[in-house]
Amino acid sequence: MGLFSTAAAAASVAEDKSSAQYALVLSSALVLVSAVALYLKYATAQKKEEAFDLYAPKQRNGTAAPASRNGPKVTVLFGTQTGTAERFANQLSEEINEKYPHATATASDIETYDHASKLAEEELAFFCVATYGDGEPTDSALSFTEWMEDLVKQGDQDGSSPLAALKYGVFALGNTQYEHFCACGKLVDRQLKALGAKQVIDRGEGDDDANIEDDFQAWKEKLWVELDALAEFAPQQNGKAANGHANGIPVTTIKPAKVAEEYKVADAQEASRIWSFDVTAVGPNSPVEAPISERKELHTAKSERSCIHVEIDISATDLTYETGDHVGVYASNPPELVSEALKRLDYNGKRVVRLTSSPGSKLSKAMFEGKAMSVRDILSNFLDLQSPPRKEALTAMASCASDPKEKARLEHLASKEGRDEYRSHVLDGMRSLLELLHEFPSVKPSLGVFAARIAPKLQPRFYSISSSPLCHPKTIHVTCALVEGKSPTGRHHKGVASTWFSRCKSQSLESLAGDKIAVFVRRSNFKMPKDAARPIVMVGPGTGIAPFRGFLQERQARMAMVKGGEAGEV
Repeated sequence: MGLFSTAAAAASVAEDKSSAQYALVLSSALVLVSAVALYLKYATAQKKEEAFDLYAPKQRNGTAAPASRNGPKVTVLFGTQTGTAERFANQLSEEINEKYPHATATASDIETYDHASKLAEEELAFFCVATYGDGEPTDSALSFTEWMEDLVKQGDQDGSSPLAALKYGVFALGNTQYEHFCACGKLVDRQLKALGAKQVIDRGEGDDDANIEDDFQAWKEKLWVELDALAEFAPQQNGKAANGHANGIPVTTIKPAKVAEEYKVADAQEASRIWSFDVTAVGPNSPVEAPISERKELHTAKSERSCIHVEIDISATDLTYETGDHVGVYASNPPELVSEALKRLDYNGKRVVRLTSSPGSKLSKAMFEGKAMSVRDILSNFLDLQSPPRKEALTAMASCASDPKEKARLEHLASKEGRDEYRSHVLDGMRSLLELLHEFPSVKPSLGVFAARIAPKLQPRFYSISSSPLCHPKTIHVTCALVEGKSPTGRHHKGVASTWFSRCKSQSLESLAGDKIAVFVRRSNFKMPKDAARPIVMVGPGTGIAPFRGFLQERQARMAMVKGGEAGEV
């Protein structure tokens, strides 16, 4: 065989070998593609068959409906001022979906819910509504109750019952320290009945001055019994009831899974303005900053008490008010309290971060969300460090505890079985969140968990405006008694807003700029008679003189405006 023949034979062998290798690679690739396709098909089928996940992603301001359910539809509407009613509504919708796998329950904000076109079409609706001030609806529920009242008046005239096909239940939230306890919930209940709706459970009432969590839990236990009796909630599996419950699921409190970090925390380069918002309208979720133009102590040095007169300059804002209205203020926590919290949590207060919601967050949008600000500013202006923590916060703390004994203790306090101990140890003892954190030192939450699930949002403090716009159109006056004292545990409690007012610097005396505070105006029904000649008697047992100071200014101004006219005695 010649040289060329030998070379050709070698090339032929190499070519055959290369072809065999190519065929092997191609076969392997086809097998791999087939395996991937089978896996994806199986995974998709399995996903479709999965039961409803209690911790599946939720829509903001409510809960999203679970997919692939052919049973009854339930709508849970909430009207909230501080977030508790919203939290309860989300819990209720989630537990209905868990206990009745064929039902579809969703929670929605009553303010954004299209009641005019949807309510009459609902099968079953529950209402978690709070009461504000002098028995008034919350800001979010005001338009709904007004719409309902118009329907009631129309029904009185023409005999119509537009909600005759609706079944419903109401859980009212209130505080027995106020005269008009749960007034908004009672109003909604009365309106629904007048419009022909059928009540499936007696109205529940939660007292925030006692243990509103237990009140809500007790109402839910009664609700499960009532729902079991409804035909549409009958069991779907084999048409038979299972052990202990009509739907095969015992009536017990759902145990949350390990708490996930609800806020993503990302470092930011430079802090933005804390109280700047995209919306132009001023309100509870978008207050405006205004400087303190005057502050003075009303008591003498001989008095053991303190009452501060404060004037808030609104000349650079679009705020207006009427005599008798309330001003809502967002005061910051005492700096020494914030420093203590930062040290206990091992957070760097100077770190500038941006907190954003994780996918599937069940939280309402917070005012700090998406803004770049220091960790100290977040704890100072937006998180409540002094109020006794709710049971949900204790559950979240338990998930962050490294000590098994501390974890078990926190879980017990948050459980149904630990109800009495929770009341005596946390509520009656008035133990603050910071005290509980010191009591359980192994609890080390991330900032995302702490801001989302452990620390409640710092709520606005409301004060009766103690001035009249006829005399002071560019300033809002506040008459504020200093709140401080020893708690049952010996902690020195300092009221957030009153402490801030007692320490703030005014524009006129102590600082060229003056300290600023975020404010908004809340309208009130507490008004003087329009007839200036009508005599009035003002009685304020326990309410202070603040609104009456404004009334006196109003009457004096009207007397000056009507020269020679008669004015009623005061």
